[in-house]
Amino acid sequence: MDMPHDIVIEIFSWLPAKSVHKFKSVNKFCNTISSAEDTYFNEKQSQNALLRDDSCFFLQPNWIQRYRAKHEFHHLSSKNTTSGVSHGFFQFLEHYPACRIIASSKGLILGRSNIELFICNPVTQSWLPIPTPSYLEKYPDADLKVVLDCNVEDSNDFMLFLFEVQDEWASQYIDLRFYSVKECMWKSVEASFFHGGRPLRFDMHVYYRKALHFISNCYTFISKKSPYFRPYIMAYNVEDGSSRMIRIPKEARRGSHDLTCQMGIYKWGKPTSSYDSICLVRLRKNVFTIWVLANYEIDKWRRILKIRVKAIGVKEKDPIIVTGFIVMNGDKLIFATEEKIYGYGLRQENFMKLEEICKHEFGRGEMSFIAFSDTLRPCGHTVVTLPLMQQN
Repeated sequence: MDMPHDIVIEIFSWLPAKSVHKFKSVNKFCNTISSAEDTYFNEKQSQNALLRDDSCFFLQPNWIQRYRAKHEFHHLSSKNTTSGVSHGFFQFLEHYPACRIIASSKGLILGRSNIELFICNPVTQSWLPIPTPSYLEKYPDADLKVVLDCNVEDSNDFMLFLFEVQDEWASQYIDLRFYSVKECMWKSVEASFFHGGRPLRFDMHVYYRKALHFISNCYTFISKKSPYFRPYIMAYNVEDGSSRMIRIPKEARRGSHDLTCQMGIYKWGKPTSSYDSICLVRLRKNVFTIWVLANYEIDKWRRILKIRVKAIGVKEKDPIIVTGFIVMNGDKLIFATEEKIYGYGLRQENFMKLEEICKHEFGRGEMSFIAFSDTLRPCGHTVVTLPLMQQN
């Protein structure tokens, strides 16, 4: 029995990109609706992807941006090892000059090659060159403080912000630019971002309540009399340009200047749930402690976990060294040791359940995780095919 066209589109739009591509090879109708020209279907599928979990992640070393990075690509679950990312995309990462992934959000990747920037969808093999900002032309060796976020409600556009940090010690204010997808150009933002007295971690952010949130570093170099002596979170409202400091828990501030202390903030909760927030992860002396921001207005936190890495159940030789971590999909701690990558449940039926995900080849080097979800999300209106794909 044939189903109406609009019902078929609705059903297929909830599938991940990999499944859509599988059906393309066996069904003429599926091949038509998922073609690059079918903007309606691609945009609908990418909007539905906002409600799905990220299923994969990239690994790369924490090097400065102007150097080429070795990349590894893994699936979040050892039971699911398929994705829509093409082999050509990995060839592109390997051969394009000094190519490095800077950020990823719901199927789109922000990359850098020398002083060139681009947005790319590894599934559709589409590529959108981004005009080189004047800041990067002036400081070609600089690490860009840039944010990519696709979690924009009721829109298939992406947010791309550049924080022009020339000297973090000279001023407590940072100038901003945002990339206009429609105009294909960088535009200045009138309101500067007040960042306090500490450098911020722009390599991770949480978009929450229409604001971008960043955590500061933990280094001890500020006077105890300063309100910025301990680490904190700063928020920048993308609508009105206001800045706000959010204090982290007292327990997290204690011992934060320890050389072993690392902190990160991540989105907490599912998009489909009635409650979402920000979670704070601290790793200090091989102990994970995690808090959830229970009341945003008064900076009230709730601790949900404190556990030694060894007590998690990792079966490796001592000492167990954690080389990187992230919280994915609002409920799962992913961390790497010298040999392997593990997942540790933080909510409901998976709470405190350990899963061995895969092995990796980075050893003791400090790593960064970049979450990824394969979607058909469009890059923009002036996209072309990946450069190396054009040569093949």
